[in-house]
Amino acid sequence: MEDKIEKFTYEMLLQSFQETDKKIRELTANVNGLTAKIDKTTANIDKNAIAIEETNKQIFGISSSNGDVAEDTIYNALEQDLTFAGIEFDSIEKNRKKYLKKLKLKGEYDIILENGNTIALIETKYKVRKDDITKLFTKDVVNKFRKLFPPYSDYKIILGVGGMSFEKDAIEEAKENGVGIIKVVDDKVEYHTEGIKEY
Repeated sequence: MEDKIEKFTYEMLLQSFQETDKKIRELTANVNGLTAKIDKTTANIDKNAIAIEETNKQIFGISSSNGDVAEDTIYNALEQDLTFAGIEFDSIEKNRKKYLKKLKLKGEYDIILENGNTIALIETKYKVRKDDITKLFTKDVVNKFRKLFPPYSDYKIILGVGGMSFEKDAIEEAKENGVGIIKVVDDKVEYHTEGIKEY
């Protein structure tokens, strides 16, 4: 009787072990399948990340190119007659940068016009936003310029912003704060300098 019980118990244990072993193999196969899917998904994510990075580079390149076109167009228009806001200038300069280590002061100016007593600082963008105008005041562009270029400290300074397109708020912000506007329209350049402020 004990032999029968032992044999029955042994068969039950063996059957249970075989079922458990079968389930473990099925789970292992499922895990391996999931691992393969995860690996494939990870590879796709990596490919997508590379594609997104490349697209971002292209968009940045287009944006930079558009900004360069706006700056060149505005510079060329100003260079032709060296006049802005009804003031005649003697010289024009593009992309002037200066850093004074002693003062820890850095400045970059897209276009500078000069005539012996007045400086025009022109910021250029492809699309001019309200923040672009506001930065001219909040970053204290005029005082920084005077510190970076002491020979011009007694000059009157006027500000302008130029671009291919303008947000409505940007135009209003410029007019309210006496900043001249240079707008590229097709192959022409329009100037809106009424109410320009001298600093």
